[in-house]
Amino acid sequence: MVREAVWARLDSPGLEYLRLLDDDAALQAHGTVIGIAEGRPYALTYLLRWDLRWHVRSLRADCRSGDRLMTLDLESDGEGRWLRGGQPFTRLHGCFDVDIAATPFTNTLPIRRLRLNEGDTAEINVAYVDVPELIVEPARQRYTALAPLAGNEVYRYESVESGFCADLSVDLEGLVIDYPPLWRRVVPR
Repeated sequence: MVREAVWARLDSPGLEYLRLLDDDAALQAHGTVIGIAEGRPYALTYLLRWDLRWHVRSLRADCRSGDRLMTLDLESDGEGRWLRGGQPFTRLHGCFDVDIAATPFTNTLPIRRLRLNEGDTAEINVAYVDVPELIVEPARQRYTALAPLAGNEVYRYESVESGFCADLSVDLEGLVIDYPPLWRRVVPR
């Protein structure tokens, strides 16, 4: 199945277009994000692949800001071991998910993988990718399944280190609808 989505940034100018391919032969997302970071515009493209367990298997990201082009290539065996540019990247050992700072889509990965019931909480390690520099570091995050609201599932996302917290409204496939105060999906609504 192919799905498309567009999100609008709420706190600064920005948009994301996402093309999601979700079938037994290929599980991948291709996203394009246009935004502003630290007063400078950037254009980010990424291709993210995962397996049937929703464990990330690879990420290819390119980000242009001004005359700089940053690139990131990560591969995982799906068991928490990573390669960066073909070399072991032990800093991410134990991470199953990738969180790209500039997109709401990457919240879908742990939401689908964890399959939390209402009231359940899980703490996870993720490969957190800062944009526009594409610096990747492990980060601790927490997801809690809250009571459904207006027919949509709601998850509380928390960054353990920074204390940032947001209640994410998602559709039945785990795609973010609202991510206050950062994003709102505009297509499909």
